Amino acid sequence: MPEAGAQRLVVTGGYTGKDARQEVLPNPVGMFIHKGVVVNPTVARMDGVIMLAPDGALSIQHRAAVGLERSTFDLRDIAARRAFQQVASTAGLSVFQSHLLIVDGVLDTRPLEDAPVATRRLLFTDADGFGVYQTDTPVTLHDAAVAIGEAVTPQMAVNLDMGSFDYCLVTRDGVEQNCGVLRRENIQKLSNLLVLDLKPRS
Repeated sequence: MPEAGAQRLVVTGGYTGKDARQEVLPNPVGMFIHKGVVVNPTVARMDGVIMLAPDGALSIQHRAAVGLERSTFDLRDIAARRAFQQVASTAGLSVFQSHLLIVDGVLDTRPLEDAPVATRRLLFTDADGFGVYQTDTPVTLHDAAVAIGEAVTPQMAVNLDMGSFDYCLVTRDGVEQNCGVLRRENIQKLSNLLVLDLKPRS
């Protein structure tokens, strides 16, 4: 997790694909909307849908039942997907997808034989708002989900992209510090960054 006193955290959000958009720009994997502009309309087979409102409100939902402005959308359905994107665009939302690990407080993963291990960074929501959790050692996605469940009792949790796409910049008292692999000068490979304003947790 960010250390106490962290005021802003900039990290890699959703995954970046191998294909490009507009011939040269990295393309985000799954549905991606940036401040109301639909960058990628295609819904990937990942259950997590992360929405950020212009006022900073953040929510994590399941793609089969995304609640927005008094309506619920099943994004697996083409018509519902188009309707959701229209509402999200009008509202100026930012939206991306990722692997959902905890749903309504319940673990949504299972152990897999020979699952890859890596340092994991998870975005979660709980009774106090939202936060970011990072494992101390390389683990599987399932083990990361178990660890965050024991540490902070999240309501929802999704995986954030790391590995060679790991960008992390933390600001404390106006001073920036790099906490990831990539530096400012070599982030051209990234399709997105997630900017979070933080406050210490009690």
